[in-house]
Amino acid sequence: MKALGNMDRIPINHEVMMLLLSLYESKGKTFYYDDLFNRDLYAFEKKTMEHNLIALAHYLELGMTDARIRLFAKKPMSARTKDEHLLLNLKTALNQLHKHPENFELLVNEVGNLVKLIGKNTDAINFNTYDKPEEGVLKIKKHSTKDDLEKLMLLFEKHVKTKKHELTQLISNFYIDFLNMNILSKHNDLIGLILLYALVAKDFSVFKYVSFFKFFLKEKEAWKSGIITANYYWSSGFAQTDMISRILLNILIKAYEEVDDMAHEYVFEKELNKSNNIENSILKLDEVFSKEDLRKRHPNVSDATIDRTLKRLKDEDKIRPLGKGRSSKWQRIVSGNKKFGMEQLSLFND
Repeated sequence: MKALGNMDRIPINHEVMMLLLSLYESKGKTFYYDDLFNRDLYAFEKKTMEHNLIALAHYLELGMTDARIRLFAKKPMSARTKDEHLLLNLKTALNQLHKHPENFELLVNEVGNLVKLIGKNTDAINFNTYDKPEEGVLKIKKHSTKDDLEKLMLLFEKHVKTKKHELTQLISNFYIDFLNMNILSKHNDLIGLILLYALVAKDFSVFKYVSFFKFFLKEKEAWKSGIITANYYWSSGFAQTDMISRILLNILIKAYEEVDDMAHEYVFEKELNKSNNIENSILKLDEVFSKEDLRKRHPNVSDATIDRTLKRLKDEDKIRPLGKGRSSKWQRIVSGNKKFGMEQLSLFND
């Protein structure tokens, strides 16, 4: 508890203050986003879960192919290896968390349940024990890190209630304490990361619409450097958690920026026929294009709508398929004086 127990010594400089102002200004739009996206919330959450799982698999460097990872992210699958079992357990844990992130409570029992879930069909995860002298008696007693974790959680909740310190700063310092206290026998870093995500998702609902771990994966090397920096003086009570806090802030800000862009696109698409909008996009794309190109331009449109539009345009002889399978592409057709529904104009036509 050497980081969380020394919050008073952590200054917030001007640059961090500006980042916090930007973050909480964006957070103020939460009700607007919830109202706007309510109709398609399930689709957003499903896509977010898929992106979270894919990013986590890459972050953990699991021994699975990209294709296999994507299958686990999209469909119910049977695991064959330890890594696959771990990914399946993570999928279950994240699904449960995503149902009601606002109800997550930082309790030892919750961590115990999470530990059992992540260790299912893989390696058993236990709370560590160590020898600790009893006060006033020359006697050594076995002590469980479960008790240390409970004290850390109580200190975190105490800080939250006083509202003396900013929340993301508290979460960052809780995370660094958890890592350094060596609470668990296995996957200590992974459980710490899931707890950090749970605490963030509880108060920042932006991660219903975009993937936290997609942004987190991009900061992988910087995050590792931040942990090393924070750990260096942790034992003396002077953990340098500033780098971790800044990265977390930047992830949150980028997430809100992406959701804001999605909101503008969503409003625009609501006012247009989705199929016509896809058709207009094909007109702007290169002559040869893929279905993935359309997904990128229309992330909130279902695959079924894209498939129907492609079939309609094919039947109208406006496009034609090039090859078969997932990697197949499409080509706009030039026919006579008409190119994909646009008639060529002539100044000298009767």
